[in-house]
Amino acid sequence: MKNKISIFAFVLFVMFSANSYAQYNPYSDGSSLFTVGVGASSWGIPLFVRYEKAVADNITAGGSLSFQSKGETYGSNKWKHTIVGLNARGSYHFNELLEAPDEWDFYGGMSLGYYFWDTKYDGAGGSYTYSGSGSGGLGIGLHLGARYFIKDNMGINLELGGGSVLAGGTVGVTFLL
Repeated sequence: MKNKISIFAFVLFVMFSANSYAQYNPYSDGSSLFTVGVGASSWGIPLFVRYEKAVADNITAGGSLSFQSKGETYGSNKWKHTIVGLNARGSYHFNELLEAPDEWDFYGGMSLGYYFWDTKYDGAGGSYTYSGSGSGGLGIGLHLGARYFIKDNMGINLELGGGSVLAGGTVGVTFLL
């Protein structure tokens, strides 16, 4: 909980202490966005990278890669789970529709993801071990997000979503390429 409060406080500090700069609409000229950040999940803290490219007015398409790891201990039994996710995604940016100020970006969209997992088990104090891996199949997710550009080419990103291992949401830094 302390980490989530610290991340939230950092995002607020950056948003309100940095000088903002006027933006052009990057979602109508083929520009690209690169975002790196952390997510919220019951399966550890996901780290992710995301790439999006404007493919039409106010529409971006791209993908993301995430990694997370979680350990569990019950008595002398220990599990270590690792999940890697690959997602294709598309978003519609509502800035023109909402007549939002240039430094803001409001968007929503869908993703289609595939997840690979690995689990290691050490039971009964080390007398029994197991290692297994597999894939989670396709998953569909929805996302709703906001981005605030603190400079012409850099912004803070907050996104809420469902249907993926990043289901609780993400916070990150976006670079306009």
